[in-house]
Amino acid sequence: MPFALQAQNSNLEAFLDKKKAAATDAGVKTEVSVSLLPQDAKAGETVTLSIAVILPEGAYTYSTNPTFDGATKIKIVDAKGLTAIDQHFNADHPPKSVYEVLLKKEVEKYSKHVIWSRRFKVNQDVTSPSQVIINGQLDYQVCNADRCVALQHPFSAMLTGKQETAPLSFTVIPERRSKADPVELSFALTPASSNPGKLVQLSITMKLEKGFHTFALDQDKTQAGLPTHIELFKLEGLKPVSKQFSVSPEPKQESHSEYNQRTHYDEVVWTRLFERIPDAKAIGVEGKLKYQICNEGSCRPPLPVEFQLGSLNNAQPVAMSSLEELNAPESDDEFKSVAEASDQSLASYLLFAFLGGLILNVMPCVLPVVAIKVMSFVQQAGESRARIFALNIFYSLGVLVVFLGLASLAVFANLGWGGLFQSTKFNIIMACIVYAMGLSMLGVFEIPVPGMVGSAASGQQKEGLTGAFLTGILATLLATPCSGPFLGPVLAWSVKQTPGITYLIWLVMGLGMASPYILFSVFPKAINYLPKPGMWMVRFKEFSGIVLMGAVIFIISFLDESLTIPVLIMLLGITTGLWMIGSLYTHNSSIQKKMTVRVFALLFTGGICLFGYSMSQKSANELPWVQFNGAELEKLKTENKTILIDFSAKWCLTCKLVEKQALNTPETLEMIKKHNIVPIYADYTDYSPTIKALLDKYESVSIPLTVILPANRPDDPIIIRDVYTQSTLLNALKEAVDTASVEKSAKREMVSTTAH
Repeated sequence: MPFALQAQNSNLEAFLDKKKAAATDAGVKTEVSVSLLPQDAKAGETVTLSIAVILPEGAYTYSTNPTFDGATKIKIVDAKGLTAIDQHFNADHPPKSVYEVLLKKEVEKYSKHVIWSRRFKVNQDVTSPSQVIINGQLDYQVCNADRCVALQHPFSAMLTGKQETAPLSFTVIPERRSKADPVELSFALTPASSNPGKLVQLSITMKLEKGFHTFALDQDKTQAGLPTHIELFKLEGLKPVSKQFSVSPEPKQESHSEYNQRTHYDEVVWTRLFERIPDAKAIGVEGKLKYQICNEGSCRPPLPVEFQLGSLNNAQPVAMSSLEELNAPESDDEFKSVAEASDQSLASYLLFAFLGGLILNVMPCVLPVVAIKVMSFVQQAGESRARIFALNIFYSLGVLVVFLGLASLAVFANLGWGGLFQSTKFNIIMACIVYAMGLSMLGVFEIPVPGMVGSAASGQQKEGLTGAFLTGILATLLATPCSGPFLGPVLAWSVKQTPGITYLIWLVMGLGMASPYILFSVFPKAINYLPKPGMWMVRFKEFSGIVLMGAVIFIISFLDESLTIPVLIMLLGITTGLWMIGSLYTHNSSIQKKMTVRVFALLFTGGICLFGYSMSQKSANELPWVQFNGAELEKLKTENKTILIDFSAKWCLTCKLVEKQALNTPETLEMIKKHNIVPIYADYTDYSPTIKALLDKYESVSIPLTVILPANRPDDPIIIRDVYTQSTLLNALKEAVDTASVEKSAKREMVSTTAH
C-alpha cells in the first residue's frame, strides 16, 4: 500500500505506525519465476522445468516433504508433448529441519530462496516447439514471525524455439502513472576490466535529480527508509564470482530526528562480477531493481523495475538477492537447535546422531514393527546364547544396510531423510507391504518368511536369520517418514559435509536405532526380564495389525488423490490372494493343493493389482477434453461443431472403464482430430445443478452417459448409455459426422438451386 510519507518531519512517528502495518501485509509476498529450458529443445531431448521462489526477509516456506500437512505441493495439471523423467521435484539445496513446538514434530523449512526442478523428455512425435506446453500450480505457505499465508501460483511454460537476444545495455526513465520519475537507470553487462576475457560485470547505475536521494542496500527498514533491493532470476552462460553487490560511492550516513539513514545522492553504481562459463554460446541475466526515492518533503512508494540483458533462451533459474548476501546468518530462535551451534565438534554431532537413531524405535511409524521384535525376544528367551546373538546381529545389519543406502542417496542423489517417500512408486510398494503385514498380524494368513510377523506370537516356528535381517530393513524403511528430536539438524548438517563425514553420521544413526538389539545380543539374559508368553502376545499382535492399517492410511494420505482408488483396488487384490492362502488350505494339506491355491491366489492378486495399476496410468491417447461449461456448450452449438459430451465422475468405476476402453484410445483420438470434434468432460463428482439439468434433459438418472451432438443438428443427439465398446462409440461418431456432412451438402445444394 503506497503512503505519502514525511521522512524528515514531525509526522514521522505516525508514518512509521502505518509503515509497520504495511510491512506486515507485505511480509509474506514472494517472487516466483518459472522456466522450461532449453527453449530450443527438439524431440527426444531433455528439458528442465524450474520453479524459483525468492522469499522476503524473515520469511520461510516449507519443503515438499509430504509427511507434513502444510508442505509445499507442486501439481502438474497438463504436460503436452512431454514425458516425465523424474518422479518428483528436487530442490537445489536441502531444507533446514526445525522442531515446531506447536506441531510437536520436525518440519523442513526454506528461508531466503529455493529452486525446485524436474526433468521431462520431449516426445518423439513433437514436430514443433509450440506443441510443448506444461501447466501446473504451486501451492505453498509463506510464514513470518506473525503469521502464515497460504498462496497459490498457477504457472504455464512452453517452448518457443526462438533465439531472441536482448541488448547487453539499455537506459530507462521509470514512470509512475505516465509521469517520469526523477531518476535515470542504466543496466549493462560488460567485460570486466580486470579480466575481460573471462569475467563479466553487471552494473546498475542510478542518476537522481538534484534534491532527491535513494537508500543503500543495507538500509534499516525501521529507520524511515526502505532499502534498495536487487534480485536476479535467471543467468545464461554466467556463474557468480563475488558474493555480493559492490557500490560506488559508499552511502552517506545521515541522521534525521531520531532516525539514522544510509543514503545515495546524484549518482550511484551497483556492480557484481560473474565468470563466463567455458564454451557458453551466449550470456545473459534477468532480474529486478526495487528502489524508493525521497526529497526534503516526502518519499515516494517503492518502484520495481525489471531488466533483461543478453540472451535468455537457455538461461538457468537462480534466486539471488542483495538482501540475502548482505544479511548476517539467521539468528532467530526458531532456527536455532542444539546441533547447529558453531562451536560444536564432530563428536557432538555423532552423539546427537546416535540419540536420534535410538529415538526412532519409539516413533509411530516404527513401533508396530518393533512389536514384532518384542514378541520374537520372548520366543528367544529359551534359545541358546549364540542363536540370540546371531538373530539380533542380523536384525541390526538390516538396519545398517538401509542407513548406508540412504547415506548414498544423500551424497549422490541429494535425497534426504524421508526423500524415499517422495517417490510415488515407493509409497505404493510400502503401502502394499505394510498392508500385507497387517493382514498377517490380524490372522488372515501367516507370512512364510520365518520371524517376519506371526509365528513369534504363537510359538509355531522359530525366527530365522533371513527374517531378522528383512525385519530390520522394513523397520528402517518405515522410519524414514518420521523424524524425532536431534535428527533433523544433524541430517541437515551432515549433507553439507564431505562424503566420508556424511556416511559416518548416518552409520552412527543406524547404530543408535539398532543399539537395543545389539544390547540384547551381548546380554541375552536381559530377555528373561520380558513378560512370559501368553494370550497377551496374541492380542498385542492383533492390535499391532490395526496400527499397521493406520500406517497404510498414513502412506496413502500423501499420495496424489488420483491414485487413491487404484491403490485401494490393489489392496483389495492383495486381500483376496492372501485370504485364499490363509483359508483355503491348512498345514496338513497336500503340496499339490497348496500349490494350486497359491497359483490361483497369485493370478487373482496379479489381475486385480494390474487393473488397479492400469487405472493410475494416464492414457497417452487421452482426448483433448474441454471442461464442461454451459455457456461454452451453447457457443459451440452456434458454431456448428460436432460435440461429444462424457458425463463421468471420480467415484464411478464403470465411467473409468468406458474412458479407458472406448474414449481415450488411439482410434477415437484419430477420429476426434480428423473431424474436428470437440470432446467435453462433464464432471459429476460433486453435485452440479447444471449437469443434473442436462442429465434430466437426456432422460438419464445414472452415469456413465455419452451424448454426441452432430453439427447443425444439436437437438437430435445420439445417446449411448452405461458401459459400451469402442466400436459402438466409433459407429456413433461416424453417424454424427455423416449426418453433419449430408446436412451441409443439402444446404449447399439448396443455395445452388436458389441461385439458379
